[in-house]
Amino acid sequence: MSFADLGLSPELLKAVNDAGYDTPTPIQAQAIPPVLMMRDIIGIAQTGTGKTASFVLPMIDILAQGRSRARMPRSLILEPTRELAAQVAENFEKYGANHKLSMALLIGGVSMGDQIKALEKGVDVLIATPGRLMDLFSRGNILLTGCSLLVIDEADRMLDMGFIPDIEEICTKLPKTRQTLLFSATMPPPIKKLADKFLSNPKTIEVSRPASTNLN
Repeated sequence: MSFADLGLSPELLKAVNDAGYDTPTPIQAQAIPPVLMMRDIIGIAQTGTGKTASFVLPMIDILAQGRSRARMPRSLILEPTRELAAQVAENFEKYGANHKLSMALLIGGVSMGDQIKALEKGVDVLIATPGRLMDLFSRGNILLTGCSLLVIDEADRMLDMGFIPDIEEICTKLPKTRQTLLFSATMPPPIKKLADKFLSNPKTIEVSRPASTNLN
């Protein structure tokens, strides 16, 4: 199977090819088609399985339709740490090379003023850690009512770091009719409860740990 079999656009396939990849990992092969069909997904996969590209790639094609409005991001990716958030941003830059999508990275340790400026212009993709997002939300700098796609990544690490109450709060500020993708290496009861509460008829995809390293 190749990336060309997954329903991605020619522009995106070119970016993937230019990055040196031609064969999707199991999580990519299983997750990309249903994400493109706007299904909710629970992806049980560890780091190193290529899971980041399994949501970044279809998101780029989904977001290619439509445009952003001031202070209202069209999609939101929640990451537990700034390092992971920065990695996801790099993925968007690499694979979105042939698309004109705007992105903001909302993490601690980066100037708040610059982040607010990016949001004021309107972004297609907002990549954030829960604490910084809640901070900006409380200041009224951001509205999530136009956000139609939510990714909760590394959910079990979010649980370990005490972010689940923040995530629940963030979910209540998003439109009810949205697409939600949840990724976690394991599914402890609090994560299962979170998924039951905020995902709609999700497709569950489980992949084992890879023997070799692949596209992240």
